[in-house]
Amino acid sequence: MKRLTLVMLCLLLGATTASAADGFRLLDRAAAQRLVDPAAYRSPTIVALWSTDCVHCKKNLRLLAELAAAGHDLKLVTVAVQPYSDDLAEPLLRLAVPGERYAYGHDAPEALAFALDPKWRGELPRTLLFDGRGHRIAISGVLDRDAVVRALGR
Repeated sequence: MKRLTLVMLCLLLGATTASAADGFRLLDRAAAQRLVDPAAYRSPTIVALWSTDCVHCKKNLRLLAELAAAGHDLKLVTVAVQPYSDDLAEPLLRLAVPGERYAYGHDAPEALAFALDPKWRGELPRTLLFDGRGHRIAISGVLDRDAVVRALGR
């Protein structure tokens, strides 16, 4: 029994390490709610919801990477609205997208989507803009650079 427990623990640690190797954390409902709480942010923050099969998501990720690189002093968080897989980091690395990375964990996708934004109906890309002063704006679709900068109070 002890041997089986040890084997299971090693497998569990191995799976966690695999998902952590490229910086992704698995998202559950509680973490999703914390992630989108405007009170949690004291500086401009963008939470970008995306998936690997969404063409417009990559356009937004490119723009957000450019804004972050331009020194707009903003925090960028990406949430892949799909389960973790080994190839999930590739688009973020290719586009040089900085910041925290999440992927859907073991909770039901619908529950995670609702925890992230109760008004969201699943359209992608979805971007949540936090100005760092308690305000949040949600945008679906391709982002406009000027609109993002204005929403963040920059």
